[in-house]
Amino acid sequence: YNELIKRLNQYQKRMIIVGQMNLIYLFEKKYSKLLYKHFAWLTEHISNQTIPGIPVKNFDVALYAMDEDTQEKMVPELLITYGGHVVSKRLKNFLRKNPPKEHWHVSADGEVIDLYGSLTTVIEMDPFEFLEKIAFLLENKTPQYPLLWENYCKGLPQPEFPYSEMAAIGALIKALPEQCALHLANSSVIRYAQLFTVASSVEVCCNRGTSGIEGSLSTAVGYAAASDKLNFVVIGDLSFFYDMNALWNGNLHNNLRILLLNNGGGEIFQALPGFKMNERTHRYVTASHQTSAEGWATERGFSYSAVHNAEELAAAMSAFTQTEQPSEHPLFMEVFTDKAEDVRLLKEYYHQLKNSSQAQNI
Repeated sequence: YNELIKRLNQYQKRMIIVGQMNLIYLFEKKYSKLLYKHFAWLTEHISNQTIPGIPVKNFDVALYAMDEDTQEKMVPELLITYGGHVVSKRLKNFLRKNPPKEHWHVSADGEVIDLYGSLTTVIEMDPFEFLEKIAFLLENKTPQYPLLWENYCKGLPQPEFPYSEMAAIGALIKALPEQCALHLANSSVIRYAQLFTVASSVEVCCNRGTSGIEGSLSTAVGYAAASDKLNFVVIGDLSFFYDMNALWNGNLHNNLRILLLNNGGGEIFQALPGFKMNERTHRYVTASHQTSAEGWATERGFSYSAVHNAEELAAAMSAFTQTEQPSEHPLFMEVFTDKAEDVRLLKEYYHQLKNSSQAQNI
């Protein structure tokens, strides 16, 4: 490791990005204490508990809020990565536009994956073993770079949305039991969940691999059937109806709770910049519909509730997340929102974020 450590110690701006991992790995305190201060640690919910210390998870909105001068200060000289998929397109674009001097990828299989277009070194070993090996070899000084990321991201407010699909996701995340599994479907759900803080004790699962919606529900239902935890599934309407036969399963238990966000189509397409909607676009791109899951959910033995406003959401969420008196049946909550309003509120949030961040100085 001598040559690697020599190269590592010459850089002051060091970042580690952890991609999707289904392993919940707990570092011993002695390693966490040695490792944490040397790097800016960036992860998403799908990385689970796989870093030594507290990660920066709201980096996607932080990158949106930063001006160009601030972004330049946040560019790493050395980037180390391990784990699988990374959801944030904004992070990928940031590092491709501002490549680090070196990028090391650590993986047990030694596969070459150049996600950011700057890969210089592949380290073929278990990433946790690698980190524990280098922990005692790092120079005993604390660089300021990790604090730049931590302090900037701490200053960004948690979102408070009026009634919308984002509000429903936030309400669930805030009410989750300490020990449970949270299944996030692809597209809007996985991105909006990243706006909120998920407890490290919650296991997060997602069917990443492509950017599609296929199989999200099937995977979650199968996982819950073999799990002794409560399993909460958050899924959009197109993902659900595409895979609704997943509920045609003989192993549905009362540990399965599904939150369906139904705003009548693929809302995320309306948020794409430069993409103008008309009547034909709504039909063929967003797949607009007027369908409810109530009949299918009750047919398959779920205890069903429908939500149409903030008051109904609060009441239903209390029953949906309670653990004191478990339901005899799996639970199904269908939250109906207006997709145009969802898009408006999301854009308004980002606009306010940009304005509030101008007061921050680095």
